[in-house]
Amino acid sequence: MLFNSFAFAVFGTVVVAANHLIRPLRAQNILLLVASLGFYAYGDWKLLSLIVLCALDGYVIGRLLPRRDRHSRWLLFVGVVVPLIVLGIFKYFDFFVDEVGRITQAIGLGSPDIALSLALPIGISFYTFQTIGYVVDVHRGTIEPERDPIDFFLFVTFFPQLVAGPIERATNLLPQIKKRREVSGEDLLQGSYLMAQGYAKKVLIADNVKPVVDSIFALENPSGPLIVVATIGFAIQIYGDFSGYTDIARGVARILGFKILLNFRRPYWSRNPAEFWNRWHITLSNWFRDYVYIPLGGNRRGAGRTRANLLATMTLSGLWHGASANFVLWGAFHGAALLIHRVWSERRPAPAPKLIGWAATMTVVLFGWLLFRVTDGEQLMTNIGSLVNDTRFGGLAIVTLATILPYLVLMVVIDLAEALFIDSRTDVMRPNWLIAPALTALITLTIVFGSESGGEFIYFQF
Repeated sequence: MLFNSFAFAVFGTVVVAANHLIRPLRAQNILLLVASLGFYAYGDWKLLSLIVLCALDGYVIGRLLPRRDRHSRWLLFVGVVVPLIVLGIFKYFDFFVDEVGRITQAIGLGSPDIALSLALPIGISFYTFQTIGYVVDVHRGTIEPERDPIDFFLFVTFFPQLVAGPIERATNLLPQIKKRREVSGEDLLQGSYLMAQGYAKKVLIADNVKPVVDSIFALENPSGPLIVVATIGFAIQIYGDFSGYTDIARGVARILGFKILLNFRRPYWSRNPAEFWNRWHITLSNWFRDYVYIPLGGNRRGAGRTRANLLATMTLSGLWHGASANFVLWGAFHGAALLIHRVWSERRPAPAPKLIGWAATMTVVLFGWLLFRVTDGEQLMTNIGSLVNDTRFGGLAIVTLATILPYLVLMVVIDLAEALFIDSRTDVMRPNWLIAPALTALITLTIVFGSESGGEFIYFQF
């Protein structure tokens, strides 16, 4: 069920109203669990079995782990591997079969014909990682195992963040599920503002920029400057689309009485690659840090091992985004950028001037978005060649830049307004008389100028 659909408008209104009318906490949680399962089943009810399997695995293993006997490592293995198998079969099986087929074809052995051609279940990368994080946290003793199956299944399936994050932590969401939730006027105001901001980012900005970006990347041989402009457009589109989803998710959750994790903090204002990944898709970056980078050894085993761990973690992060070589390349590219920044920082104690640092970081990020956006290897090499060899700044590049520029300015204004109205450290809205006119402006602009042809959110495919 899409946030930007009439079905969700009806669904959300009914769930929010019922949640506020029902007073007992147990009844509220049952309502939200049923609503969450219905929300997910709306697309394809048969895929419910996957999320139920992952949740059941996490719940049972979590209950067994605290015994701390000789079987605990095997239990942890099962708790982690079952969601990974589900993810691997549906997301990566055909990709690896294709890659193996290319190798065997090249050496004359033919290619295996065992592709499954399964549809990718929406949100599978999010709820599998959320379940794995819970199991690992229980094993580490970070959190006590959840005994109530309804509360645990609600933690895994909570509908606002179910299909595109943020990737919640049990330490944050489960305590909120288990305590009585009182929704204040400030909660309603902040939730409404976050939702209006999210819809503006998605419907007003991302969905209007998308056809412009798609038309440029569909060209057979665009010039270098045109590729640069289109890549800037894609940077606007993916930020508006993805952060817009999480804003809506946070807003709906706040109106229901929950505070879910912050996932974006003005990433395009970053002045180095490390800062960018502390601001972009924060919950995924933290997940890979805590459950991949640190278990690999983190920075505890010397400079060489630290750099290898960082590169491996970022490459896996790229693979998480999609079963395609360009995503692996994108992750490895950002891993290399982080390594270069780390080495530079170690050898040069004084940081680069802010403007230079920002410009260099945005160059890295934009080139990375080109790797992310262009999935065809031959087209990618052609585009990179055009960046170097074809510097024609023709009329189409000027028109494209003029088309996307207003949306870039609007995105900057929205970022600045959010920084003014909401304290990102405490997730509390600051009193400000400008909130009401800003909220009115966001809603009006979205209704009047928002795209009517917007589709799924980009991260639904991941």
